[in-house]
Formats: sequence, structure tokens, C-alpha cells
Amino acid sequence: MNITQLFTKLVSISSPSGKEGEISVYLQSWLKAQQFEFKIDSVGNIYASNNKPGIPLLLCAHMDTVQPGENIKPIIENGIIKSDGKTILGADNKAALAAIMTAVEKNNDKNIELLFTVKEETGGGVEHFPFKWVKSKKALIFDSAKPLGGIILRSPYIYNFNVTLTGKAAHASLPDKGLNALLPAIQALKQIKIGSYDNNETTINVGLIKGGTGMNTIPDKVTISGEVRSYDKKLFNKHLENIKNIFEKETKKTKVKLEFALDGYCAGYTHIKDDVFIKQIDDVYKNVGLHTKYYEYSGISDANVLVENGIKAVNLTDGTENAHTTNEKITVKNLIKLEEVVKNCLIEL
Repeated sequence: MNITQLFTKLVSISSPSGKEGEISVYLQSWLKAQQFEFKIDSVGNIYASNNKPGIPLLLCAHMDTVQPGENIKPIIENGIIKSDGKTILGADNKAALAAIMTAVEKNNDKNIELLFTVKEETGGGVEHFPFKWVKSKKALIFDSAKPLGGIILRSPYIYNFNVTLTGKAAHASLPDKGLNALLPAIQALKQIKIGSYDNNETTINVGLIKGGTGMNTIPDKVTISGEVRSYDKKLFNKHLENIKNIFEKETKKTKVKLEFALDGYCAGYTHIKDDVFIKQIDDVYKNVGLHTKYYEYSGISDANVLVENGIKAVNLTDGTENAHTTNEKITVKNLIKLEEVVKNCLIEL
């Protein structure tokens, strides 16, 4: 089948994060037909290799979609593929899946490794993958909803911080009997600048604040959750330490107890335009009639985890529009061009 037919088939298979079983079975059948050897890790990521001679190249795409992503009914109108409006389309990341599959079918002579991941949208997928299976030193991912021809040069380090301040409840008429957890929280938050730092290299956000049990009760517990993102690892660590120090300083002024925890770590990366691999990708774009555009992107993808594990993974744009919404779409023209990009990557990289 051609790429349009394959793509509409793939998006018709429901695979929201954590429910990738059906698409996994389909891909396993396809891998057998293409004579790839494959194995599946403990969380469901599929690794495959055709074991051909030469230097291997890893192609990676994720199997899952965001919600609403079940019972997707793709519609093609005037050269545009979209859903019926009740769900997302699933072009993120099934446009890449379709392009990889059709390109591989047409050029299976190169030494190719494939990694089809689960839970990319929620976390808990490729982070658990046993990277010792992979031989490739370079990888391509097509997971950025921007016009075709784009290269993502940077992605930030990210950490979530979770702060719990615990005091003692008392009736509001007896403030001396209680220990107000809200007061040091307010003083700390006043010292943390929300927004951009370091000439837009760093962003800090506080997104959740919870506390108290009633308007006439001294709040005995306050929780605060936020995140730090930075393209610079030193700045990233500096701001996290500063936030922790501010809360420690303010709680030490009282008897309020402090718990400061971090989770959701994601390693960042930076590629440079003069890198040989980046230049080779630029040449591929030129060969298929695309003008290369470079992006500094504040989001993350499986590329972050691959880079952290020693693979030079480059995230490329996929031509999808309005990803993660019920207005998501991709043109048939872009889908065919994406296949051409992947096919030329297999020839030239």
C-alpha cells in the first residue's frame, strides 16, 4: 500500500499512551514481513534490526498518541487528511511511522535499526529501554509539528520541583495555637521570579499551589509544584539550588517543616549547525527540494533520552499541523514528501 493508505490504516488503530498493544502487534507483523529481527523490552518498546552490513542508522518513532485518540476516523478532503473532529488525527507520530515503514520497504539494503516506543506523550517509555541493544551512534526522529525541512537544534533540561510545607492547624481565632504553613510559602514565592531568565536560556514556572482546609482554619499544609527548564546545564542546576535554598531559608525562620523533592528529570541537548551529521541532513533536505530551517525548541521528545544515552539523535520536523488537538491535520503532499526525506536519509546518511 502507498503511504497515504498506510497512514490512514495506522491512525485507525487506537493507541493512546499505555494502550499500544494493537499497534504493537501490527508493527511486529510488518517487521516479520520485512525480515527484521526484533525484541520487546519490559515496558513495550520494540527494537528491530535488519542486520545488513555497514554502519547502522537508527530510526525512532513513538507508537502512542494523546487523547482523545481512540476510534479515530481519518477523512481526506482536498488533499488534507484530518479526523472527523471528535478525536485527534494521530499524525503525531504516525506520520513518521508511516514514512519510516514505506521508506524501509523501498530501501532495505542499508543497515537499519528501528525503535518504536511507548508512552512518549506521558513518560515511562523509552526511559526504560535497554540501550545496550542499540549499535547505532546516530539516530533520526521525526517528532516536531512544524513545516518540513526543520532541524531541532536544542531541547532543554527539565526538572519538576515539589515543595511541601507542614505546620499545625488551629482555629483562626487562636493563631498562636497554630503554625501557619502559608506564611513561609508566601515569602519564598515572592523571591522566585516566574518567567524567563538568562536571556531566555531558562524558564521557571510555578503551576500548582494547594493549601488549607477551611477559611477559618490556620493552614497546616501547603504544597507547591513547578518546573525549571534551561538549555544550559550549569544554569539549570544553579536555579534549582536557589529555589531550594529560598524555601529552606524561609522555613528556618519558623518551625514549619520542609520537604523539597524533584522528579520528572529530562536531559537536554544542543546540536550545532557545523556538526557533520547536521550538515548531512541539510544536504538531504536540499536534495528533496526543501529549505532547511533551524529551531530551538522548548519541548522534549524521545531524542532527549537517546542523546542522554550516547546516541547523536536529531529530531526533525514532520509537517503536521495543530498536533494534540481535534483540528490536527497533515496534507497528502507533506506525507509523501516526508517519506521522500526518510528514503533519502537511508541512502545518504
